[in-house]
Amino acid sequence: MTFERPLALIALLLPLAWFWYEQRNTNRRLALALKTACFTLIVLAFTEPRLAISESKVAVAVLVDTSASVSNQDLSREGEFATAVDHARGRNVAHVIPFARTTRDTGTGDHPKTWRFQTTSGEAGRATDLEAGLREAFAALPEGLVRRIVLVSDGKENKGSITRAAWQAQQLGIPVDTVALAGRPQPGLHLDSVGMPSLTFTGEKFPIDIDVSSPKAAQGAIEIQADGKLIGRTPVALEAGQNHVRAHANLTVAGAIDLSLTLSSPGLGDVHFNQALTLRRPRLLYVSDDPAGTESNLLQALAAGQYDVVRVNDFGKEKLADYQTLVLNNWNLEAVPLARKAEIEDFVKQGGGLLVIGGEKNVYPEGKKIEDALDRTLPAKVAPPRSPEGTVVVLIIDKSSSMEGRKMELARQASINVIENLRAIDTVGVLIFDNSFQWAVPLRRAEDKTLIKRLVAGITPDGGTQIAPALNEAYRKINAAQGTFKHIVLLTDGISEEGDSLEVSREAATRKVTISTVGLGQDVNRAYLEKVATLAQGKAYFLNEPTGLEQILLKDVMEHTGSTAVEKSLAPTVVKQAEILEGVGMESAPPLKGYVRFQAKPSAETILTIDRNEPLFSRWQYGLGRGAVFTSDAKSRWASNWVTWKGFDRFWINVFRDLLPHTEAGQAHIIYDGVTGELVVDYRLSPGAEEPKTIPALYVSGPNGFQHPVPVTKVAQGAWRGRVSVGPQQGLFRVRPVTESKLFPEVGLYRPEEELTDYGSNEFLLRKLSEYTGGHFNPKPGDVFDAGGRNIASTLRLWPGLLALAVLLNLIELVLRKWPGIFRRA
Repeated sequence: MTFERPLALIALLLPLAWFWYEQRNTNRRLALALKTACFTLIVLAFTEPRLAISESKVAVAVLVDTSASVSNQDLSREGEFATAVDHARGRNVAHVIPFARTTRDTGTGDHPKTWRFQTTSGEAGRATDLEAGLREAFAALPEGLVRRIVLVSDGKENKGSITRAAWQAQQLGIPVDTVALAGRPQPGLHLDSVGMPSLTFTGEKFPIDIDVSSPKAAQGAIEIQADGKLIGRTPVALEAGQNHVRAHANLTVAGAIDLSLTLSSPGLGDVHFNQALTLRRPRLLYVSDDPAGTESNLLQALAAGQYDVVRVNDFGKEKLADYQTLVLNNWNLEAVPLARKAEIEDFVKQGGGLLVIGGEKNVYPEGKKIEDALDRTLPAKVAPPRSPEGTVVVLIIDKSSSMEGRKMELARQASINVIENLRAIDTVGVLIFDNSFQWAVPLRRAEDKTLIKRLVAGITPDGGTQIAPALNEAYRKINAAQGTFKHIVLLTDGISEEGDSLEVSREAATRKVTISTVGLGQDVNRAYLEKVATLAQGKAYFLNEPTGLEQILLKDVMEHTGSTAVEKSLAPTVVKQAEILEGVGMESAPPLKGYVRFQAKPSAETILTIDRNEPLFSRWQYGLGRGAVFTSDAKSRWASNWVTWKGFDRFWINVFRDLLPHTEAGQAHIIYDGVTGELVVDYRLSPGAEEPKTIPALYVSGPNGFQHPVPVTKVAQGAWRGRVSVGPQQGLFRVRPVTESKLFPEVGLYRPEEELTDYGSNEFLLRKLSEYTGGHFNPKPGDVFDAGGRNIASTLRLWPGLLALAVLLNLIELVLRKWPGIFRRA
């Protein structure tokens, strides 16, 4: 026995002296002896005594190989072996350590009932470093126990040096038991080629085409991993000989990633393929002057489609090159400056996507004869109204006393809205009536809209209600006017004698003059107003509240005058099945409430039509990009039934995905030159792309923290080449510009590590390792805890036991002292 603080033994005289002094004056000799023993034990504990012993308890570190060269069957065997070792450990210590390029923590303090292992993901799993695993095992084994290591592996070392680790294990006296795995068998399948896009976007489903040879017909499966994480599994049926199979993947992480593909078949083994794939999160410029919130459903669909959306109501300062898609929602295309239209054309030519969504602000340009850049870019252009010449509209407004207040206010506003939507060549008149009638706006061209709206705003209510004379006057004037379409709208909130109204309506129908009626409130003669509208081939509307008047009045006038905007309930028709309709369920699409008349160009692809085969959705390829037009809207005005339709999100996500560029203005190609050990990157401009004035700085990053600038030189017109030496390094290399550039896009190359081409097992290496270190080859799980007669000199610290005994003696003394009182109370 030894003492950490031997001088403290002198303090033992204190409790002994105290006992000698107290025993002369007390009859409770037992209690005094217990107290003295308690103090003595405390003093002894303070000296920290130690007892030399021999320890035969075994501590085992189980190294489990989870590198990419280990098959699924071997992973299962490793789990069974680790579980058996854990069950056989008894009083011994077992620590399970998975390893590949490096080791990793099992993530649990308590051992699981059943061990299950998975291949180490990503770059960390594409190497086997036996030396690193053994060094970690040395550090993990506790001192003071008999130490052993069990290595479960296929022995396919391609990093580090097992020789150094074996010598260190021998010097430390740590036997290494080895368990040889079978390793991956040489596959019967032969991978001929793999094709996939070099550039894709987050959230976009992209295809992977695989050509593989099989010696016989078999069932198999394709597993796809991104940076070591499983993202999909597709079953395939293989025929004897050549096979072409296709799988799809969908990723949500931007940047260059390591895409790993494994094609496996029972009895035929598996083949692996790795490639660097560049993903970008698409950016979309959404231009709209609609009130914020009206297009919330569409913006939510874009967010679900992994888009970064920038919404603006003035895109004059936005740099289009920063985006992949431009959306003009309910935008007056004629108000876009000519210079900006030229920029949009160049944007689409170089691979951008352009979508025009219709709305009431799309207008037909009267007298336009020269096609501008935006007209050339779009697959359809705004069509003229169905009337080649101006239309004539007369509004008959009841200004009787009952219209005072809210009704008159809304009637004036509705009339002004109609006037605002007329063309300059249209003719308009506003006739007001009570007991008599007068022209608030005599028939005139809708050129000076400011003056006309001022005259309408001055209408004030007064008097009774006499409809027939006013209707007769309106018909007389409009019948004499010139126009392809002639339409009268009668607005009243009262009851009047019919007079000759019905005869006027019949005659109007024969002269191609349509009359619609609008009844406000409950006190109207519905039968009379309906009859007038029916006889004159118009429509009758009845509103209990005047709040919907403005929309009704505009809708009716636009419909009956052949305007560019058509507002009526219309169902879309599929004229061509296309990929943008996949999963949409267009057959269940509800009707739309309006659209803008467009004319599709002869070479455009029209997928959806509406209202007598007029285009609803048209698209085409323009240069490297695509242009598309949706002639209705995507908000609660015309698409109020669509925004709640279950196919709304899928339709719009498909449309926007279709517009994404799949060819950049600049194309990049990278190879590895095995002779010089260099990465060679070739950049080539796409046709029509302008050469840059300056070339952005380019850098390559690779495994093990490798980084280096890439010098680039021009080799031809529109072509550049960069070279950088990477030596024999293997793994994923990414070449990217410091600032994002469409002309010099990011590109990646994956150089497969030896791990992926290793098959079988190096049983010889594992056997020699166990022999050299004094371990066992392929031991049984219980044998790994064999101490082999070895004992480890150790020390036992006595002070915790001494303190525990002191506490126990103190409790005994307390009980003896208090016991008589307790007994008396009982």
